[in-house]
Amino acid sequence: MSEIVKEYYEKAHVKPFLIEQKMKTLEKHQDICKEFEEWITTKKFVDQVVVDGYTASAIAKMSPNVAGEGAFMMLIELRENPASAKKLIEDGFAIV
Repeated sequence: MSEIVKEYYEKAHVKPFLIEQKMKTLEKHQDICKEFEEWITTKKFVDQVVVDGYTASAIAKMSPNVAGEGAFMMLIELRENPASAKKLIEDGFAIV
């Protein structure tokens, strides 16, 4: 478990059960987790992980809704559920 990520969520007052869910998801995607850790530490995107042509910084530039942590979660969504993730991107990350 990444202590950097866990501490980030705790400081953001994320509920413990959500932290646990997010940590389990990130543990399955260590490369994305490492980039997220780097972003937490430096607030800079590394962009070594590319999923279906998208990097975290490219996603972050698309909408303020995914400007930080959301960009990394979207990379995971693109891996796990590419069709629904691409639809969300096409729809401008609209929250219905």
